[in-house]
Amino acid sequence: MPTQEPSVTVRRKQSAQSKRATLDLLRSKRRLEKELTVLLPVGEGKTEEVSFLFQSIGAQDWDRLIAKHPPTTEQRGEGASSNMHTFAPALLAVSCSDPELSESDWKEIWNSPDWNRGEVVQLYLTAVELSSTGMDVPFSGRD
Repeated sequence: MPTQEPSVTVRRKQSAQSKRATLDLLRSKRRLEKELTVLLPVGEGKTEEVSFLFQSIGAQDWDRLIAKHPPTTEQRGEGASSNMHTFAPALLAVSCSDPELSESDWKEIWNSPDWNRGEVVQLYLTAVELSSTGMDVPFSGRD
């Protein structure tokens, strides 16, 4: 015996319920988080483990932060969308929730001769990744 199609009214009701469930789920999405643990040299061959907890920032907050840190003329000529030397410490200050460090603290670390470029960029890229990576779409080949 063939299956009967639901009436238009029933389908509309199901569709409305599905949209509501999806909307509720989208509204309940939380910020992405990532913990990064690094070993910091503290002298005489000793290291100390330090963890950072990063959280993503929203799209509008990202855009406002980029706008506050425009590239220099030279950086713009190289295709930069922001001044990495001012943007990175600002992004780290709003993205790193533990330890909670000010933008001034992050500027000090960013410009410190004791931190090499790879070390500070690793922290920066963690913050960038959380706020600029898309969603995990099943079967999209993004494994």
